Amino acid sequence: MRMTDPSDAPLFKLFWQNGELNPTRAALLGRRIAADAVRPSGTPAPRHGEAAQPLPDAPADEARRLARRESSRRFGAAPVALEELGRLLHPLRAHVGQQNRLLPSGGGKYPLHVYVALRHVGMPSPWQGRIAWYDSASHGLVPVGNCPAWPALADILGVDWPEPPAAVVFMIGRPETILAKYGERGGRFLLIEAGVYLGALGQQAADMGWSGCAIGSFHDQAVLGLLELDASRHLAVLAYACGPRDAVSGLDADLGAVAAPAGG
Repeated sequence: MRMTDPSDAPLFKLFWQNGELNPTRAALLGRRIAADAVRPSGTPAPRHGEAAQPLPDAPADEARRLARRESSRRFGAAPVALEELGRLLHPLRAHVGQQNRLLPSGGGKYPLHVYVALRHVGMPSPWQGRIAWYDSASHGLVPVGNCPAWPALADILGVDWPEPPAAVVFMIGRPETILAKYGERGGRFLLIEAGVYLGALGQQAADMGWSGCAIGSFHDQAVLGLLELDASRHLAVLAYACGPRDAVSGLDADLGAVAAPAGG
């Protein structure tokens, strides 16, 4: 990975490069995950000398809202309306009333840019099968290129799902401002922000009755190439596939960890 100024946060850049995936690294990761499949799920809890103090539960309506979120790799064939896509992306918009942003960012830098692969969205024909940049200031989409057919896009994402999602949201880092301010620590803020975006998108999808799945198995340079972005200035941070559920949507509790040798 090439960066414009390695003096800003060289250790974060090294950390990021070591975690990038390409076809060879994806195969190695797939073998690790296959070996892990026979191990117990979760992480062992710490041990303390006293018992836990029970806490009151959330109100039932809040609990039901949270329970609607699921991680599923199975999507229906129905196209999504433009209004639904606007609702999905609403938490990411820059201006709502007198508020500057709905979601937080370390130092107010907002180093994430969002792109959307419009696989099956009810838009005018020139927009079908396009990739667009999400303009958070105008809450609109700007076309940037063509999206490949699902088999080719699935290879880039490192997934083996037969049914394509209606849309794939890419969270792309422009880290120079946050790293210039915070150094290596800014890399943590970048990852935290991606998690905040993922949580917001996941809850919106759940409220809309959609399926969604985070993808961590994408091939970094292939994603940046797909979006026509300069690898010296951008980081492929996270992807989120979503769309209407199929008739028998299965649950996946691992939030898009690699499912097969190159799955997502």
